[in-house]
Amino acid sequence: MIELTNKRFCIFGLQGSGKTTLAKYILRQFGDSGWVIDVLDEYAGFNRYVMQDRTITGRDELNAAISYILQKFHPKLLVIDEANRYCPPKKPLPEMVSYLNDFHRHDNVAIGFIARRPAQLHTDLVELAHYLFIFRLVGKNDKIYLDYLHAGLSEAVESLPPHSFIFYNRETGEIKVMKVPLS
Repeated sequence: MIELTNKRFCIFGLQGSGKTTLAKYILRQFGDSGWVIDVLDEYAGFNRYVMQDRTITGRDELNAAISYILQKFHPKLLVIDEANRYCPPKKPLPEMVSYLNDFHRHDNVAIGFIARRPAQLHTDLVELAHYLFIFRLVGKNDKIYLDYLHAGLSEAVESLPPHSFIFYNRETGEIKVMKVPLS
């Protein structure tokens, strides 16, 4: 798989596309040092904080959870599932998300953001990510946004076979089709 140490990444895809399966695979690679902010209570068996407030009003809870996890457990990976609920475009990022986005490598932590659609996630998180893992998307706004990020990216995503995703390395421009790892 991809080396994610101290990197920022995003995972995008429609419901049922494989986002959670990929996130669980990544979490397993980090073992006990991987944590997830679990909004939909889907990560039993992993180090997790299950959010009680699943709306944008839960930003204070999210800030407190991130701060607690960083200070008490010093994770090497923190994944925020359903990140678009707390980090929508055109709204300020929650304080701890902004901190992580800027200083994650100084804390020796990789940070991942999961959302259904890139157009629904704060642009700083998408545009500063080292890597994007993109499952099939069909929305017009998503296609426009993907092509803004890299010409032809929407076409690559649109033609994906089942259980596959595009790995896009924003640093090198590399785009490749990958299968969802099942173990």
